[in-house]
Amino acid sequence: MRERKYDDAGFTSKERLRERQNLETKELLIELRSLLDSELSKDSEFRSQYYREALNYLNRFWKEIFAYLDDGELPIDHNLAERTIRKLTTWRNNSLHYGSDAGAEMAATYHSVIGMVKLHGSSIWNFIGTFFKNIFNGCRDYVNMVPDKITLAASQC
Repeated sequence: MRERKYDDAGFTSKERLRERQNLETKELLIELRSLLDSELSKDSEFRSQYYREALNYLNRFWKEIFAYLDDGELPIDHNLAERTIRKLTTWRNNSLHYGSDAGAEMAATYHSVIGMVKLHGSSIWNFIGTFFKNIFNGCRDYVNMVPDKITLAASQC
């Protein structure tokens, strides 16, 4: 809920970091850590396997899970990445095979490029058209022909 407020208010990464490291957040983390330690110290014989696994996971990856508190640019979740790859994983699960390792690499490259174009809000067809027009005109500046840098209105070369 707080992160949404930060987004709505247009916080910079420095402001977001300051808010993430305030006293209220630290108190919540201390309370959560003490609850975790308390649960881990109890006899695990009467707990379900899944509950034990969840507690152990939280304990083992505590620093990684809360790394976003030390960097204002890190998102609190990875929903954007999950939404981006959801279609790819569905397609992968529904396809029988790629035919070869080279086919799998080609599909991964294709989906990476298409995903980046979509992420930047550009038209896939405009990007592909501009990219190949640049290639046919002899442009080999591949670094500046990636989706976030290519100018769709005119050739860069």
